[in-house]
Amino acid sequence: MNATSPNELSPQERSKIVDFLDSHPVGVIATVNSDGNPHASTIYFSVDNDLNVSFTTKRDTNKHKNISQHDTVMLAAYDSESQSTVQLTGRATEVHEPEQAQQIYRGTLRAADHTGEDNVPPIAKIPAGPYVAYIIRPSDIWMSDYSWGNNFANALSQLQEPANTDDPA
Repeated sequence: MNATSPNELSPQERSKIVDFLDSHPVGVIATVNSDGNPHASTIYFSVDNDLNVSFTTKRDTNKHKNISQHDTVMLAAYDSESQSTVQLTGRATEVHEPEQAQQIYRGTLRAADHTGEDNVPPIAKIPAGPYVAYIIRPSDIWMSDYSWGNNFANALSQLQEPANTDDPA
């Protein structure tokens, strides 16, 4: 699937992406600092049916500082077993309403609980100030699924013939 606006997704595509993100609640968020340098960090997140992604961080983290200065972010979630990924870009908005922020933190806890025995999210383990909740409203989103290439012969059959450059691939 090519990058598309969430509004242009079919109901089936939307459902597939929501299901993927819901079952793979750990991703890498990329931000940009004031000098234009990228920064990436792993987050636990939750997603709603409108493809809005929410997560919790702390006030003294690089991601919070970067989002405060430049709110456009990118998120990537990956499943190694199916070789599938969802990537999205959008604007991250800080949530100031206490009940909504608490709901987002509960989503972070559910994501941590989904990932293994240690159900305390990593953000809870660092001394970086008070919690901050965010919602990312995606402007572009895409899903890539490479599960058809479950062996080398299948993968090669999906590729176009390479130019004759003496390259064995």
